[in-house]
Amino acid sequence: MPPRKKPKSSALKPNKQSSANQSSQPSSVGIQQLFQRHIQNSQSTSNTLASNPVVSTPQNPLSTVDEKPDESKDVDQQEQLTEASPEVSRNAKRFKFSPGMLIKQSQDDGGEEITWKISPIDQRLRAAAKQVPKMMDLTENSVGVKSSTLRPCSLDKVVQKQCPTSDITSKVEQWLSSPSKKAFKRPANRVTERVNPSLDAEFETANTSSSGNSPFKTPPSLSCSHNKLPCTVTCSAACGSTGTGQHKKALLELLDQVEDVISVDDKTADDVGTVVPQIRLEDDKICSVGVCNSVEGGEIALLKRDNSVNPDSYFLVLEVSEKRGLAGSSRVQCPYKVLRLLDEYTGKECALYLWDEWFYSTVSPGDTINVIGDFDGEGKCDVDHQNNFLIVHPDTLVAGTKVAASFGCPRRTVLDERLKSNEHATAALLGTLLHQVFQAGLTQESPSEDGLHEYASIVIKNNIESLYACGVHERDVKVTLHEAIPKMLNWILHFRDSKDSTVSNVDFGSTNGKRMVKISEVIDIEEMSWAPKYGLKGMVDASVRVIVGSDMNTANEKIMPLEFKSGKAPNGQASMEHCAQVILYTLLMSERYLKHIDNGLLYYLKSDQTQGISVQRSDLVGLIIRRNELANDILVASTTQQLPPMLRNPNMCRSCRHLDACTIYHKADGGNTESSGLADLFDAHVSHLSTLHFKFIRHWNRLIDLEAREMKLPRKDIAHPHGSKGGDSASYLSSMVLDMKYGFQHHSSHKDTRFIYRFVRQNSSESRERVPNEDTRTRTPAADDLDCKLKTGDRVILRTEVSHLTVANGIIAEISRTHISVSLSKRLRLPWSEPSSEVSNLSNELWRIYKDEYMSSFAVMRFNLMQLFIQSIHTIGIRKMIVDLEPPRFDNGSILSQDPAVSYIWSEKSLNNDQRQAILKILTAKDYALILGMPGTGKTSTMVHAVKALLIRGSSILLASYTNSAVDNLLIKLKAQGIEFLRIGRDEAVHEEVRESCFSAMDMCSVDDIKTKLDQVKVVASTCLGINSPYLVNRRFDVCIIDEAGQIALPVSIGPLLFASTFVLVGDHYQLPPLVQSTEARENGMGISLFRRLSEAHPQAISMLQNQYRMCREKVDNGGITKNIIKSSTSDASAEEG
Repeated sequence: MPPRKKPKSSALKPNKQSSANQSSQPSSVGIQQLFQRHIQNSQSTSNTLASNPVVSTPQNPLSTVDEKPDESKDVDQQEQLTEASPEVSRNAKRFKFSPGMLIKQSQDDGGEEITWKISPIDQRLRAAAKQVPKMMDLTENSVGVKSSTLRPCSLDKVVQKQCPTSDITSKVEQWLSSPSKKAFKRPANRVTERVNPSLDAEFETANTSSSGNSPFKTPPSLSCSHNKLPCTVTCSAACGSTGTGQHKKALLELLDQVEDVISVDDKTADDVGTVVPQIRLEDDKICSVGVCNSVEGGEIALLKRDNSVNPDSYFLVLEVSEKRGLAGSSRVQCPYKVLRLLDEYTGKECALYLWDEWFYSTVSPGDTINVIGDFDGEGKCDVDHQNNFLIVHPDTLVAGTKVAASFGCPRRTVLDERLKSNEHATAALLGTLLHQVFQAGLTQESPSEDGLHEYASIVIKNNIESLYACGVHERDVKVTLHEAIPKMLNWILHFRDSKDSTVSNVDFGSTNGKRMVKISEVIDIEEMSWAPKYGLKGMVDASVRVIVGSDMNTANEKIMPLEFKSGKAPNGQASMEHCAQVILYTLLMSERYLKHIDNGLLYYLKSDQTQGISVQRSDLVGLIIRRNELANDILVASTTQQLPPMLRNPNMCRSCRHLDACTIYHKADGGNTESSGLADLFDAHVSHLSTLHFKFIRHWNRLIDLEAREMKLPRKDIAHPHGSKGGDSASYLSSMVLDMKYGFQHHSSHKDTRFIYRFVRQNSSESRERVPNEDTRTRTPAADDLDCKLKTGDRVILRTEVSHLTVANGIIAEISRTHISVSLSKRLRLPWSEPSSEVSNLSNELWRIYKDEYMSSFAVMRFNLMQLFIQSIHTIGIRKMIVDLEPPRFDNGSILSQDPAVSYIWSEKSLNNDQRQAILKILTAKDYALILGMPGTGKTSTMVHAVKALLIRGSSILLASYTNSAVDNLLIKLKAQGIEFLRIGRDEAVHEEVRESCFSAMDMCSVDDIKTKLDQVKVVASTCLGINSPYLVNRRFDVCIIDEAGQIALPVSIGPLLFASTFVLVGDHYQLPPLVQSTEARENGMGISLFRRLSEAHPQAISMLQNQYRMCREKVDNGGITKNIIKSSTSDASAEEG
């Protein structure tokens, strides 16, 4: 089974004739006025891009046609086109795809020379290999601007070249239309049986009317206008000048994934079962490679085969073709797309037709899609306004809230996905607290005002750090919660406990009208729902079982989502976003509960209004298309670093939380004041940055995305309907069962209650009888050993192994070679399980435990990088040191003669001369100092005494490292010296010896308690990725010390440094570099730590520790590269110091 193809994007080429034709198309897509801004923005962006000579994306109105086209005229149209352009039609090269042959392309940007790896299975390729250099020349000349600074990956042995992008399109067309050596002849002795996806017959009229006008219909996507060049690789407007290179790159990588080959062949297909694709013109446009006319000039043809399509499979897009036909008696031209698909599970091929608004979907060869609908016996399926759905990139799970919010500004939503900020807003916090109180009332059997008041106090205490970060006092928050509780109780009384059917009537819209609603059961609260089938995920406020009907006699029981909003019912776009959110939650719950869910409830607390949501297909079509566009935008941003266009609305942009990042990215991508649409507001956010700064941003954004792409591969298996397929088994545990021997445990703290579930391997020794865990003679692990990369404190995802349902996420509380215990925030339950059989069902279920490769770490890296360039008094100095590489400054030693910290250093007998000099370097540093030392040279002891010296001065200190263990090792030594500190981090990840210094272990009852503690304690410690804790909001330190700095990637190191005016890096870049999974990212500089960058630029900032306390003299003498700088301080290797 071929692996799934990574999604790619490409570029568009303007087509004048098609653009002229669009004016005659009826524009009846009809989006509500509330989204009119979305259309205007798309049109303005289209006009801007249309002026670009390289890429143009003209805006098209969506033609909603009531009839599907009659394809009987296609042959006549092609004959006319052939007369207009005989040279292209006659001389078009034909490409043949043969299973078992392989082409690989070296670079992700498609701009370098290609390394062709051709399988010897088909010997005919040897003769065709003469044509390979032409393809190589084309692709190497199509390099994009954004990738020009990256050198090629050495594994592929490629050479990077560039050429003007304006010549790319002509070279592609010239290569595609170059004459064949021989005329193609159909073999007389072969009879090829074909399935015709484009039947030469009248199409029936398609009813595109809906049950109601949907506000979620989206305008034609900028990247999928029907007058674009319909190459096999569909282009996205975000691709910029890398367009044609992306065309070739996507095609080649597609062939790499499906183990096919593209070859120039002057012979006919001599095997039954071979598809012979070719290039042709249609409507004055080049038609796609692969999906084409038959050799006799007929319609598109696929080989007939057993098309038993698996309904749970994902599909790999092999080819994309665009066609236009005449529809019914009105003879109105209607565009549609044909996708040639490969079932990833069965290996079968099939065809998908996209009609109506689905025609504008951005789909390219190599994309993974899901089709919600049935294929017929010939392997064909239609997706139109009335039937079926197309999900593009389904393994990119997009939150329903982000889909709903993306109508206003897609760029903001993509930035939300790519940047993890530490913004703390009071309004959002109050909404969260009100949610928790309302959910508690829902789940209590007999909620009371006093009971909810008491629970409100618990909620405030559990979120006291967030109150501190927002700068609000718990008294004010308590007043807000208490004022809302009567309304909550009144709603619960009416909709859950009331016997009066007239009180709880809810309007479900014009279709269903008012209905009596009574909640019979609250199934779950904050239910985690993943629906890979739809490419969606979300957390549902409340999953409820509801009795709905016009009266009690005609009532039906349904499961539906209940969404709680703490504000008042809005009008306009906000209202539509809330409705969209509930509609998408119905899809999530339908997938989770395996039943059709078509209604939801939306409750607004402040205005005390309850709205019923009825799901209409027209709404689902618009929302799923928007979800597909957003998923494509996210993937385009991760592969090309191109974001959706700016909103160009100063009034709205001025208050956007991403204004800094949005404007800086726009400038880095070649934008200017005029294209931003923000006038002076744009200049105010970017004028302080230089060309070097923007180059630095582009370079590191590219490297972060390369590494993130590598790390996403294991995570995709979690979302796949069939789970992992030969992935890294060390990142998950399979065939696990619940160990019922000890029952289900729970652990309560002042913060929350955790539920502990113990899993063992199915049929393991623990589930049968106690046997030796390993052979003591060979030390060979037993068969049931849990040999994996998981460790205590890791976040994990629980998924059923048979039904592939993602059930819950949690944290590993304990792991050994025989069992693993997972801590959950609530009880584990299966959605379909009844309460009476819940324990039995859980025990009989097979589980798979995945490590949750938390992608937020890359979002933190991007956020750190962006913080380095915003206009702030705290970032100017750090930016000069890291980016501009200005030399660090040091105080004159004579100034320190009376410094008590210096006196302490000279009086400390346990320090050697190197350690004293290193600490003096730290004390004299005005910008930064670097402490270099191999393991065993006393770096930890040096840091301990440096902390003590800085505390003598009265300095505040932030300690950081990449791993929890490195942070805790230093803190354990500080604790032994009697130094008080605060540890930021999760209890599960912190060493038990320092856990008492965590805020979670302290009884912090008020915001004032937190302020007092932070003022008292001068030393705070955290991991680099945990630095955005709410406890550290607006906190500044005098010095930041980062341990193991040589092993930390530069964007990760930036985070802690932004909290201090002076920093110290401790490590050894000659030892382990930062761990980088992506070969391309590593070879282009991501493996260069900030420690190495600064030490190579300014060696004078280094203070070296040369005395070795772990190795005897003989080992030091054999130390290779370091033996000239390391001195042994003992002949006994047991004298270890740090």
